[in-house]
Amino acid sequence: MKISRLRLVLAALLLASLVGGGFAYFKYKKISNYLIGQITGQAAKKLGRQVRFKSISFSPLDGIVIKDACVSRRPDFSKGNFFCAARTVIRPQLSALLRNRVYFSKIAFEDPVLKVREKNGVWDFADLLALLPKTDKDLYLTWNANELTMTGGALEADLETSGLSLALENADISLSHYSSFGGNYGLKAGGTVKTAAGGKLLSADVKIEADANFDYAGLSSTKGTFTAANSAYGAITLDALNADWSLFNLRRPLAEKNYSIALSAEKLLVPGQENSLRDSVAKGLKLFSAAMGKPTPAIEDIEMSRFTAAFRLKDSTLSVHDILLRTNFLDLDASLSINGPQKKADAGLKAEIGHSELAMSASGPMSDPEIKPLLSSALSAEFKSALENIENSLLKLFPVTGEPHV
Repeated sequence: MKISRLRLVLAALLLASLVGGGFAYFKYKKISNYLIGQITGQAAKKLGRQVRFKSISFSPLDGIVIKDACVSRRPDFSKGNFFCAARTVIRPQLSALLRNRVYFSKIAFEDPVLKVREKNGVWDFADLLALLPKTDKDLYLTWNANELTMTGGALEADLETSGLSLALENADISLSHYSSFGGNYGLKAGGTVKTAAGGKLLSADVKIEADANFDYAGLSSTKGTFTAANSAYGAITLDALNADWSLFNLRRPLAEKNYSIALSAEKLLVPGQENSLRDSVAKGLKLFSAAMGKPTPAIEDIEMSRFTAAFRLKDSTLSVHDILLRTNFLDLDASLSINGPQKKADAGLKAEIGHSELAMSASGPMSDPEIKPLLSSALSAEFKSALENIENSLLKLFPVTGEPHV
């Protein structure tokens, strides 16, 4: 019986696949057994903490599967839990193993709970960071996992120095590493944030999606979005907050930076009993009313239906534009641009209080802008002072004029 050349080739490919698959399996099993041994025998000693779990096993499909794993605070569980997870999956990357490299395709935690503390500027996981392998590259460049996920997680952070406690509940987090030789990351995270500040509870449902690129010097660029819904601080409520950013050339000189940020918020309610915030708003409203020649309207509850603003830094020019504010006592549209090399600024605003309107502009040298329409010397001085304060605040962060602002 003659065997065709095609059958010989297929048989050879099948044999090679079986040999390669068997080699890969035993390589995979070897590294998995090594990791299991490290977890069961060496982890507690290296961590300086106790480690316990319900079971640990190897699966060709999943990798290492650990159930009900917990790590204690230093030195043992009498001090409480530092980290626990109902199920942990650690999957080595097969292609890396064949090159005798340890790289993980996925590390996943289900229902993890992490409790961290800070005291005198020192976090209680500083000892764990000291266990990271010594390298001339930073962690963001030596990170050896394609994907790190947490589902149904909870984070509790106690900052003793500031007296602040922070909780993140129902957290789903996914961190993706796109490059095995660089620091290109993608982050998706969401959950409910809660904290207490000034004797009031602050809570919000937050989501973030971001990409970040690192080089040897550090973070070089990032872009992403952030949303917060159903936010509340005491009696103050905010339905929605959205932010988009695109930041390039972070580590370049100021003249080469290219930043773009957009912000929007909807349905803010500040009850009248929030006296400090109401007084601050009334102070600004008084200036607009005086320019209109109208009495300042009384404010009880503050209701804001919408707010938007956009920020841009490019070619040493700062601009805050598309400012829109709609409230139950004031409608405002405004913009501001600062040309750093020329040390000139342009600003404009339109305000409406009740049936009264005001349109103003300021342009020219920052030291002495021309304000239109003409106002009394006192009002003109007040507007110039307010504009100068805003400009100085921006220039402290981005000194595009080349002069320090304090």
